[in-house]
Amino acid sequence: MMAASVNKTSPNNSKFLSAKVWVTIAVFLFVTVFLLVANRVYHSQPANVVVNPKNLDAAEYQTLIDLLAEQQEGSFFTVKLPLLQRQVLQQDWISQVDIERKWDEGIVITVLPREPIARFGSEHLIDVEGQVFRPVNESDLQQDNLIMLQGDTEQSILIMQQMQQINQWFAPLKMQVADMVLTPRMTWIIRFDNNQRVIVDNELTSQKLMNLSQLLQYQLADKRDMISAIDLRYKNGFVIDWKKEQISQAASENTAVES
Repeated sequence: MMAASVNKTSPNNSKFLSAKVWVTIAVFLFVTVFLLVANRVYHSQPANVVVNPKNLDAAEYQTLIDLLAEQQEGSFFTVKLPLLQRQVLQQDWISQVDIERKWDEGIVITVLPREPIARFGSEHLIDVEGQVFRPVNESDLQQDNLIMLQGDTEQSILIMQQMQQINQWFAPLKMQVADMVLTPRMTWIIRFDNNQRVIVDNELTSQKLMNLSQLLQYQLADKRDMISAIDLRYKNGFVIDWKKEQISQAASENTAVES
């Protein structure tokens, strides 16, 4: 007859299992509390959004503060920086936006306003890249150092590029564009800072203007101060309108000059 064997848990094994259970419980409680606290912090009060006043005047700074007060959403961790950046860039007077999270400050926004180099129409400015924008301060439209450009907003980049090219061609003559219009029929009307005017059509525009700069620099150099306006809307030449007070009445009539 075989004797039945009975397995008994030793006191040491029982204590080991008990300690393991308590450690497991402790770890579980720690992780739970940590996740609760982390979730609360993550979704805590709205982030403190700070506008860096660098590069901004008082009106631009306040405009940006008011904009962010309306659009601010999320906490320090949940604010989507790319989305916030796109919202700020919707202000056409802003050319660049940098956003970063700083523990000691919050969500810090630094913007770079567009730098105008000309007026575009009566209510807008235009920067060197040809981007048209409405300034925060309407007084900026009255700056004396800004030239006047006019045309369709969709043609603003073309207009800016043309002005820069003309200034380059006429720089040796110490002539710069004072105002310029691109009409709906794509005719360019240009007034230089010496009050001489040039009108040119959209056919071989660049070639005609470049040739004119050369003619004024050389062949017409001694007559340059007598010229009031030049019409380049001709296939094989151009027309000069002479200043009446500087030449005789006979020469003051429009004179056709073959190229």
